Amino acid sequence: MVKKLNYTKTLRELGIAYLGNHSQSMKMRLSTTNGTITYCLYLAPWNLSGYQVCPGGLHCHKFCLNGSGHNKSDILYRGAEESRINKGRIKRTRLFYENKPLFMQLLIHEINKARNYAKKHNMEFSVRLNGTSDLSPEAFVYEGKNILQIFPDVQFYDYTKVPNRFKLVEKYDNYYLTFSYDGYNWESCELALEKGINVAVVFANQEMLPMRFAGYPVCDGNLWDMRYLDPQNHVVGLHYHVTAANYDKQGNYIAPDDDFVISDENELVEWYAD
Repeated sequence: MVKKLNYTKTLRELGIAYLGNHSQSMKMRLSTTNGTITYCLYLAPWNLSGYQVCPGGLHCHKFCLNGSGHNKSDILYRGAEESRINKGRIKRTRLFYENKPLFMQLLIHEINKARNYAKKHNMEFSVRLNGTSDLSPEAFVYEGKNILQIFPDVQFYDYTKVPNRFKLVEKYDNYYLTFSYDGYNWESCELALEKGINVAVVFANQEMLPMRFAGYPVCDGNLWDMRYLDPQNHVVGLHYHVTAANYDKQGNYIAPDDDFVISDENELVEWYAD
């Protein structure tokens, strides 16, 4: 049973506006347009908060989506440490590690609120715990139950770069995973595909996606964020989003040179025939 708390007063005392929301990003708004309210939690990525929340993020943290959208402008203007969005995400992340009971009370309250909103508007509902992190849902525990057990009738989903999470899909009926290619983990990607878990791949091309990657058909993952609706045994194609890390101090654009962003000339890419 979740203890009663003064939600508004608690947030004010913590110095944050909320833990998560369903309209923070373009992808979430696209999901709403397509009939689904998705509550998404954005924590401070990699080790920005002093806590490591992305155990598989070695090859992608530099160009993390944390530095895109509104936060890109804030980082470029104020710097990563002074970005107001980063500061809020750092506070949430530290709360998760340093006062998990309170964090979970707030999280449960917000999920219930978002679910009621979806029901009121006759929309589907889902939850993504890791908007800018890669934590196991089993780490979100309150009074002996993890978040998947607290909301067994809610569809949860995540992207991950941690192969050990594959077992969670078999363990929980309400959890869906998409594995992420980082340029160096294709062996784990193939294992995921063998288990029926799709693999997300980031492509540099902003206009179109290839027909196949490494022999697997590519579906468009840019239309919305509800990955659990994707066809099985597919590569989920994502367009690369420019982040604050793509600009130097003089404002000059720096193209990503990391292998997790796939160029048009990559030998594993198969384009449509003319």
